Amino acid sequence: MSSVRSLPPTLGGQAVVEGVMIRGPRGAAVCVRNPDGEIICETHPVRSISGLSRFPVVRGIAALGDTMGQGMRAMIWSAQVATGQEPEQPSDSSVRATTALSLGFASAFFLLVPALASRRIERRVKQRRFGGLLEGLARIGMLVGYLRAIGRVPQAQRLFQYHGAEHRAIQAYEAGDPLEVEELHKYPNAHVRCGTSFLLTTTVISSVVYAAIGAQSLAGRMVSRILLMPLIAGLSYEAIRLGSTASGGPLSLIFRPNMALQSLTTSDPDEAQMEVALAAVKAALALHQEA
Repeated sequence: MSSVRSLPPTLGGQAVVEGVMIRGPRGAAVCVRNPDGEIICETHPVRSISGLSRFPVVRGIAALGDTMGQGMRAMIWSAQVATGQEPEQPSDSSVRATTALSLGFASAFFLLVPALASRRIERRVKQRRFGGLLEGLARIGMLVGYLRAIGRVPQAQRLFQYHGAEHRAIQAYEAGDPLEVEELHKYPNAHVRCGTSFLLTTTVISSVVYAAIGAQSLAGRMVSRILLMPLIAGLSYEAIRLGSTASGGPLSLIFRPNMALQSLTTSDPDEAQMEVALAAVKAALALHQEA
């Protein structure tokens, strides 16, 4: 006789190529619409977080690494389905290599370039104490500019529509509403537990941490930015976790910029896209069925 495990109170996810990945504590589901209009789904278990990974900050570092790997694997698989190819699971080595390249580009672009730029500005104005503030402003400007730029690419626009569908489907589930397309029309595209929110949160927290460190040489600044990445990611995870529990008051006001920034990475989905997102939610929840 079968029984049903307790369903998770919250879900996570991301948009993929012509589809959505939804992740719960016990597994993830990726659903993609192929060129024939069919919704193809794939499910797989996820590694549970245990031991030291249950501790604040440390759990954020572990979750980020696991999520990046799962997300990259889902992105590669979805691209195959969306283009009509016979989908094959990417090898662990290809996932690690692609993830490392993406992380390396992001680190160089959003960490090292602002650090270098702020260092040069400091030398010109001869005010080293404002280095952390200048670097933070430069990083925020680069983030907003980058998101605006990629938002003009047609493929990204489709991805952003699925991003909005993912958020709406998760909100409907977490509100206890029926998982039907009609229900999703009343929900916004933004969600507090979003990768875009995480990016802005890391930018703000890193600015505070770097300002607290104080003036450094260029070499010291570059090294510290890289070495402190895990700590800042862990602190940002905890901040997003705290923000997701705020239903009003001063704390919710702090996270309004995070929600506003999502207007650059989400768009109104059509009903076909919302249907895919709901299929992913249902497939992820089905993983909680225990024989």
